[in-house]
Amino acid sequence: MKSEFAVATICHEYKGNPELMLGSLDWLGTNGYKVFVTDGGSSHGFISKIEKMGHHVLRSERGLRGQMESSLLAAGKGAGHVVYCEIDKYEFLTTRLERTLHLYRESAIEYAVIGRGQQEFMSFPPQQREIETAQNNLIGHELALNGDWVGGPAVMPASHTKALQDSRFFGQVRYGWGVPWYLLARAFANRLKIGVISTGCGVHETARYEFNPGYRLYQANHILGCFYEGLGKHYDWIDRKE
Repeated sequence: MKSEFAVATICHEYKGNPELMLGSLDWLGTNGYKVFVTDGGSSHGFISKIEKMGHHVLRSERGLRGQMESSLLAAGKGAGHVVYCEIDKYEFLTTRLERTLHLYRESAIEYAVIGRGQQEFMSFPPQQREIETAQNNLIGHELALNGDWVGGPAVMPASHTKALQDSRFFGQVRYGWGVPWYLLARAFANRLKIGVISTGCGVHETARYEFNPGYRLYQANHILGCFYEGLGKHYDWIDRKE
């Protein structure tokens, strides 16, 4: 089963928890997963550790968008299906990934977003839940399907990653956080069967009481803007130039 799936992810030694990143990558390598990871500026030593695990390491100087586009497109050439997940999601990758892929194979879903159950969702700070609930409601309205659409990870047919190249932002540096949600919208527009698999994890204990409204709103702007672009609908970007 594992050979059917390639993992697309990103890393940056100085942005996030490097121990969790390396731990996730080590587990994926040990358990036979093919991983395409695009680095955004880590040290040579950090990259060397990843390469010694047998993973495919790419590099991008176009920020988050460049990293996501690079890893997704490379993974799309490496297997029949692609799993996208941030590499510091150690708990999800090591305890829930295999269950997720089993459920994906058993379902009729083609593009799956990995959502969180109610208990997991309630573990996040209340202000973050409010912002993400609003996003879920807006996305769910367009898809005519309720669910946790902003949990993060996703599973899709490898061929669908090519849809990235249809975005007017492809090859740029803007709105990187929204890349997977552009693919979700394109999957809906292209009549792929979409759905939520609720195997996502709660908040990591180190971030349980962290909440930065500016960052979360910045992220939400990327997610919603790219999602609406994928639908072919107007979105009034809040950082537009007058």
